[in-house]
Amino acid sequence: MPDFIDTEHSVEKLFPVGTTFFFEGKEYKVLLCGKPRPSQGECKTDVYIKGIAPDGEVRELKISVKQKNADFLENKMSLGRACEIFGKDASDIIRRCLLSIQDRFIDDCLVYFEEKGKTGARTMKLGWKFELLNKLSGEKSGILELTEEQKNDVFAGINLSVDKKNSRVNGQIINDSGVANYILNIDDDNMTQDTCLRNLQPIEEYVKSQTIYFACKALNYRFDKNKWDGPRPLSVYVDWFVDNGKLDAHLIFDCPLEHEGNEVGKKLKGILKELKIKKFDDLKGVLSPNVKYYPKE
Repeated sequence: MPDFIDTEHSVEKLFPVGTTFFFEGKEYKVLLCGKPRPSQGECKTDVYIKGIAPDGEVRELKISVKQKNADFLENKMSLGRACEIFGKDASDIIRRCLLSIQDRFIDDCLVYFEEKGKTGARTMKLGWKFELLNKLSGEKSGILELTEEQKNDVFAGINLSVDKKNSRVNGQIINDSGVANYILNIDDDNMTQDTCLRNLQPIEEYVKSQTIYFACKALNYRFDKNKWDGPRPLSVYVDWFVDNGKLDAHLIFDCPLEHEGNEVGKKLKGILKELKIKKFDDLKGVLSPNVKYYPKE
């Protein structure tokens, strides 16, 4: 499958300014075509096309391009991005997702003395990131329960910031250019203008057949390397603490994406220093009975 940027460019090249295209029984002359660009981040429209018909009607095709082999709808989710996607109810929506699989977090090990699956030896959990996908992924995933209106908002970008909604196209600020109104699923780059237009789906129709999934992926402190994967926002985080000389932990579900990896990691490192943990196996003498670990002795 081609690189995504190449895929976007292949669509843009089908609509040079000054050429014409037929859409829904009408001919339009291309006035503008390009990629909407906010001052930072990304909007939902990948290719913006503005056409005018002989009778003066102006038509905007704001296309969200999807490669059919792409699994992620949104990764590295932050609270700000969640609010752009879900609106003011973002925290409640994510919290409901987490509580629907709460037992899977509670049953998980927080400390790994040996490797298990994709989790390396001598690691400790800091929490779990939050991602949106088009399929289930791992045991801590599930269906994101949204109304059709909410799904439309996700795919179209209704809740984006004003800067992202009103992006620049070839240097011009175009109102709502970043809010997509069509989806184009692409298998490869060998597409003609005709096949592109025939495969456009209005987002409000497209979402009726779509299921959006969420997945929570672990962020781990790797003791030997003394590192973790940076300030990733955490949907659930591990609140490590010392109680009567023992290392204990609570899982925090009620403030999704409000805390991040650096915050939790630095606190954990401070606690390990306080407990004088020099070697990972030293943890065996200070772990609270409440903390699950692998392998169980």
